[in-house]
Amino acid sequence: MNLINGNSFYQKLSYSLNLFLRRIGLREEVVVFGSAKNEIDSIYIINLDRQKKRWKQFQKEASYQKSKGNKRLIDYSERITAIDGKKSSENELLNENINSNYNINDQYYVDPDPRLLSIIRNNNITIDLTREEIAVALSHLKAWEQLISNNDDFALILEDDVIFEKDFSKLMNLGWKELPIDKSGKPKFDILYVSYKEVDRGLVYQEYSKNLIKPQKGLWWFSGYIISKAGAQNLLSLLPINGPIDLWINHKFKDLNVFALKKSVISQRTDLTSDNSYSILPILSQIGIQSNKTHLELEQKKGINPVFIFGSNKTDSVKLFSLLSFWGYRSCLNQWGELEQNIDQIISKKKPLLFDAYIGFDSLIDHYTELKHLYPDSRFIIFSNPITKPLIVGENINNHQTLKINSLNESHLKKFLNCQHEYSPNESISQNPNIIDKTIIKQSKPVLASSNRIIKHLEHDVTPWIVPINQLESFGLINDKTRQGGLIGTYYPSLEDSFNTINDVHWEILTNTFPSNLAHFTPQNLSTLESGGLKFELKKEKFKNREFTTGSVSTRKEYLYGRFESVMKPAKGNGLITAFFLHRNDPWQEIDFEFLGRDTTKVLLNVYYNPIGTNYNYGNRGTPTVIDLGFDASESYHHYAIEWEPHEIRWYVDNVLIHTRASWNPTPIPDCSMRFFCNLWPSQSEELVGYLDIESLPIYSTFKKIKLNNWSNKKAHNKVYDSMPC
Repeated sequence: MNLINGNSFYQKLSYSLNLFLRRIGLREEVVVFGSAKNEIDSIYIINLDRQKKRWKQFQKEASYQKSKGNKRLIDYSERITAIDGKKSSENELLNENINSNYNINDQYYVDPDPRLLSIIRNNNITIDLTREEIAVALSHLKAWEQLISNNDDFALILEDDVIFEKDFSKLMNLGWKELPIDKSGKPKFDILYVSYKEVDRGLVYQEYSKNLIKPQKGLWWFSGYIISKAGAQNLLSLLPINGPIDLWINHKFKDLNVFALKKSVISQRTDLTSDNSYSILPILSQIGIQSNKTHLELEQKKGINPVFIFGSNKTDSVKLFSLLSFWGYRSCLNQWGELEQNIDQIISKKKPLLFDAYIGFDSLIDHYTELKHLYPDSRFIIFSNPITKPLIVGENINNHQTLKINSLNESHLKKFLNCQHEYSPNESISQNPNIIDKTIIKQSKPVLASSNRIIKHLEHDVTPWIVPINQLESFGLINDKTRQGGLIGTYYPSLEDSFNTINDVHWEILTNTFPSNLAHFTPQNLSTLESGGLKFELKKEKFKNREFTTGSVSTRKEYLYGRFESVMKPAKGNGLITAFFLHRNDPWQEIDFEFLGRDTTKVLLNVYYNPIGTNYNYGNRGTPTVIDLGFDASESYHHYAIEWEPHEIRWYVDNVLIHTRASWNPTPIPDCSMRFFCNLWPSQSEELVGYLDIESLPIYSTFKKIKLNNWSNKKAHNKVYDSMPC
């Protein structure tokens, strides 16, 4: 994994310092490049067509490095057009030389992080490569084939985001001389690593010479290496590539003649953000192994903030919220009017701001001059309409901080905010139905919440779309004990099922699994009860790559908002989760009602949010909240419900409201259509659910009745949204 951790400011500072130290040092010639039989013929630089700036930066970098005969490294360089994972179609990325998935044990072999053991114990988890990882592997394949086609004896292969260290020339010259040679005097090797990062633990190698080692496993990065023609041929004979290329190559060290300089002499630039997307990160995040790629990538690409947007209509406000969220902004949309007074007070008291963008807070227009002085780097976007006339008359808005517009223009906005994100959302955000009069919530009749329930917030991830609970409380934005629900829409029956049979018109019986599930879902683990109802059975039974089997069903239909009811009885026992929930992928959004078998007197409520159009899918730990029920749910049937509306989510037990979440409490409200699921499964998270008691199996949970309701707000839409894609 080509991951570089740390704060982006310090990464750039480190890079600048590195350049300065290198320039004040001695500029020794690197003498191993040339056309002789014992010299390196070429340098191949893998570069995307859309990364012209990086190619120019490399040319400058390679021109700085002197070689013999008044030449510089740029004189030996040839650009290899990289395969673009973001722009290539799926068919273009399908290749018999690349396996599209790999096993979690492949990762553990190279980097034996003990925290992975909780996942790989009794499991055989398969991970799908990202499009970018496939493209990177295909690009390196292209470079190997080019070397053979050019009949080069040796070539230095580089990715375009590299810099040469101060001692590059010296150590390259010394290391090259220490390589073994064949009868003709040529260096004899397959691969020589000149750029790498050691794994945190588990590097295995043999000392070879003063400046060389022979690695057996444990080197990350494959962004700078010298390869021989024989090495390229050997690599091609070892295809297909299985997993990310820097992972796969470690598994092939035993089949190759591999060396590495004792010190990496080519580094990745820390002033640039990587284009890659890493398939292992959701697994690492799940067990608490974080990197800047899990959530700081967007922080680095995010544009100038804070941003204040005045005068946008309801449609443009929702578009702006979606677009800025996609770009990594924590955007606060004043669609319901609940936060306006609070935010106004925070600004009046000159307190620090919690969000990156404020949309629809038109009362803040009175603070325009004050905000400019409080936040010198802030930006203001003003839509021309009657609301903004006083500002236009009273202020000079022709300054770098303020943009006056008549309509929303995405490219214009991106340029004004200096946003470095290169892409727009991969789905349309123009037809979002969440455009509802904010006055409606003020007219709605609140539903009283039950009191004296113990509420506990569990640890959650920190992503661009989760605000830590303690911050929300300190800003006065949430108060669990006094929060009430406000129904703004109307529910219409969609499906009511007591499961005398499993109707495959409405329900899909799942036959899959997921990384944190110790079991595999099969149809044989579902059955109907004589009196009506659906029984889920978890049993000790080996199936495919799991030691247990269990059951899960989902609706075939997707719902965008609604009321989702269940009369059910969860399984009791360590290691178990019985759940009904709404879920979708890409973007991952989810609303959970989960019973942890270790203590069925409590319920776990959870929300996952990622914005429309993104495939980041951050937040593997979601935003879990545990609430005391006051009874043992496993002893008898009870009625449970989720109400999901555009402005908030409400959870009920026996028709009593037990919890409510409004927007940014601590996530935005999911806004994409989702399917409804019911299941029983054993979790690998022993910390959350305890260790599965195998002796207690088989074990059951039952759902007596399911009732699903569509949602509509007639005032806003005059129609029912039965199923609307995100």
